[in-house]
Amino acid sequence: NQRAFAGRLVPLAELKQMARALKVTLNDLVLAECAGALKRFLAEEDCVPTKSLTAAVPISLRSEGDTQANNQVSGMVVSLATDIADPIERLRTIHASANAAKGMTGFLKSLPTDLPALGAPWLMSGLASLYGRSRIADRLPPLANVAISNVPGPPVPLYLAGALVDSYVPVSIVTHGLALNITVQ
Repeated sequence: NQRAFAGRLVPLAELKQMARALKVTLNDLVLAECAGALKRFLAEEDCVPTKSLTAAVPISLRSEGDTQANNQVSGMVVSLATDIADPIERLRTIHASANAAKGMTGFLKSLPTDLPALGAPWLMSGLASLYGRSRIADRLPPLANVAISNVPGPPVPLYLAGALVDSYVPVSIVTHGLALNITVQ
């Protein structure tokens, strides 16, 4: 009940052009934009950490052309380089951190990635509830400071009651120990 929500629209074509010009991925650019915003916010609040913030970033393990109706996802932790003042140097550091994390998760594609659909929601809900009630998040160091997810939008126009949907803003999940979630779509 103490949560806040904000949304912002940014032209995708501009971001893709910037990413190409800087020779980084769109995801790298999204992470750098989020890092810059967090760095500015924390500076305004006079609580800039001395170490870089980190982001928990979900990654798809789905092979191209795989249309199975299941989840095939894992995650990686990426440095947001918030201890670096220069935005281009910060972007380059994020790019290197993301590439290193992706290299470490390559072996995950060989592991089973989908729990039985009937039991997974019940199991995950129970584990999340236990994690919160046990206050483990208060005793362990955080895995990351923020969750940042970049999910591709629909490849076709969407309509609602016959009207074209101009835009929509995703709302994602905050969890115990990781209370800030930035989702881009």
